[in-house]
Amino acid sequence: MLPQGHCDTAAGRYHGAMQRFRHLPPKFIAVPLAILLMAAAPVATAPPDFETQFASAVTLYDAGKAAEALPILDALLAGADTPADKGRIQQLRFFVLARLERVPEAREAIEVAVANNPEPPPPILAAQFKIRAFMGDFGPATDTLLLLAVTDPKALDTLPTELVNSVIRAARDDQTRAFNIDYALNTAGWSPPDMTIGDSDWLRLRLVAALVKQDRIDDARPVLDAIRNPVALVRLGIDRRYAALWPTIEQRLGPGADTADAVFVAETKARFDAAPKSLIARMGYADALNVASREAEAQKLTDVAKTPAELAALGDRESWLVNLDAGLLADLGQVDAALARLAALAATPVNGRTGVLAAMVNRPLLALGFNRADAAQAAIADAIAQGAGQTGYGQLMLTQARACALAQQGKMAEAITAAAPLTPAAGKIDAEQEDAWREALTCLGRGNDVAKILIRRLGDPETRTEMLFELQPFLLADRPGTRDAKSKALLRTLKARPDVKAAYLAAGRDLPTAVAPPR
Repeated sequence: MLPQGHCDTAAGRYHGAMQRFRHLPPKFIAVPLAILLMAAAPVATAPPDFETQFASAVTLYDAGKAAEALPILDALLAGADTPADKGRIQQLRFFVLARLERVPEAREAIEVAVANNPEPPPPILAAQFKIRAFMGDFGPATDTLLLLAVTDPKALDTLPTELVNSVIRAARDDQTRAFNIDYALNTAGWSPPDMTIGDSDWLRLRLVAALVKQDRIDDARPVLDAIRNPVALVRLGIDRRYAALWPTIEQRLGPGADTADAVFVAETKARFDAAPKSLIARMGYADALNVASREAEAQKLTDVAKTPAELAALGDRESWLVNLDAGLLADLGQVDAALARLAALAATPVNGRTGVLAAMVNRPLLALGFNRADAAQAAIADAIAQGAGQTGYGQLMLTQARACALAQQGKMAEAITAAAPLTPAAGKIDAEQEDAWREALTCLGRGNDVAKILIRRLGDPETRTEMLFELQPFLLADRPGTRDAKSKALLRTLKARPDVKAAYLAAGRDLPTAVAPPR
């Protein structure tokens, strides 16, 4: 069993860091005007001429003539007498303005429309959420999201998943808001078509953690029961904060985690069988097979989109399927093929696709994992030329990769100089920068400094679970041909050190051998 996203350990975080590359055109907020008109039935106080002009504006909008519809609506708004009439006009103005890409004005229109409707219909609330989130106004977007979750849970699945995820990420520093979002989405059964079962399990994992922190163990149990990904179960099964749930988790995992693996594979297969043309369902099934140590079967599923045209046609979420394929090929010993897959995807237009940007970074990291420093240096140069270094996270990863490549080439003085920009500022701890710094320290052979980071992370409530997971025996075992062998060897050595061992045992445990996967 491999951790979810094993093929893109860095890329999982890269997904969040690359959000500014996403470009979502304002037309994304359009819905059929029939829905709008049904939601806003004619108001009895409106004169007949009002209805004629309003219908004319609708016809123009439907005909793609938004610029001609706007003056009609502006005139109607100037003469409207009642809040209901104003709200109805503003609803249509919102869609017209959005089509014209006049986003701030569209935002103002939808806010007025909702404020003038005591029971705004779900399509209008959905539009309000989208434009609030699109403009980065995450607090109000959260309010609308929570209202939708209560009033019409099914409407949640119509929202762009990337926008919902942007609201979730923005709430990470506000525990109350983050909990409210996770609780509402879980209760509403949020499961959009571009999310896998494994994706949904990470929301449930966070919710279990939050409920346990509130001493709501009984409330956490049904959420735990809904988790299918064995990797999520393992994370809870090794952290002492969740000891009350350990018996249930061990029962769910079964011998060698086979019981949980079988459930995860069966449910993802059923979803794939129901939608065989969906690359997201395909990716979810392949991920489950990967977790179950059935890499060869998984790779047969991910072996799609082989030509440049097919790769360029992949959507944002779908592009991550190629990163998974590369990781599977590497695990199967086909390192050259894995690097070629990443290079092919990285060569396609970004077009807001975070999976493409991840491929740019994953390629040198994968090469380094198999001690191919020259290939890593070439991949770094390509990634910089392709723009991967234009974001803070991309720059961090490429700086780390360059330092490690130089170290592998025996150029230690140059490697030390290259790693210097990764040094954390005094008193400031950024998880992404610390990740890059830790890997660079490993490449430089500075075990004592790495140990300090391990101890700090094991003592930090926000990072301890992930650190415990990285130190699990089934992930650190010395196996022929494994990637990142030097890093794993150092972690094995440091884990046995008295200071690191004490911090480790205070925070968690090794998963019991009876239920640990055999990898």
